Amino acid sequence: MSEDTTQEFPGKKTFDERVFERFDAMDARLEKLEAGSYDIKPIWERALKAIMDLSKEVVVIRSDLGEVKTRTTVIESAVAGLTADVTNLKTDVGTLKTDVGTLKTDVGTLKTDVADLKRSYGSIANELVDIRREVRENVRHELSHILKLLIEDRQDIRDAESRIRNLETKLA
Repeated sequence: MSEDTTQEFPGKKTFDERVFERFDAMDARLEKLEAGSYDIKPIWERALKAIMDLSKEVVVIRSDLGEVKTRTTVIESAVAGLTADVTNLKTDVGTLKTDVGTLKTDVGTLKTDVADLKRSYGSIANELVDIRREVRENVRHELSHILKLLIEDRQDIRDAESRIRNLETKLA
């Protein structure tokens, strides 16, 4: 067995031969173009003009890109400000939630206090009704006693007047 495991096909050209054949073909085509007196100057002028126009467009695009970058920076700055505002608002909302929780607790306490006051008021109202009743009874009793005394005094006055008349008639 030989050490060369691949065999060359008969008539196969080497890589170098193929590359040189291509160069020769290109040279032949260029010579044909030059021999045909093809004027490629207008083609190159058009290509150069297209390249220049493209270059101008690139300058405009770069300018527009600069404006976009500037606007993006302004927008990023505004977004950063808005982010700070949102953070402040979140803090404020948290504070408000805490305050609302405190207010709810205070309202609950007030409701409890009002309920206690209503119960106390009910008790006081009942006591006042009882006191009013007692005062009325005491006033009635005292007025009754005063009336009795007035009636007795009236009777005493009548008796005194009657005695005075009797004494006056006896003296006269």
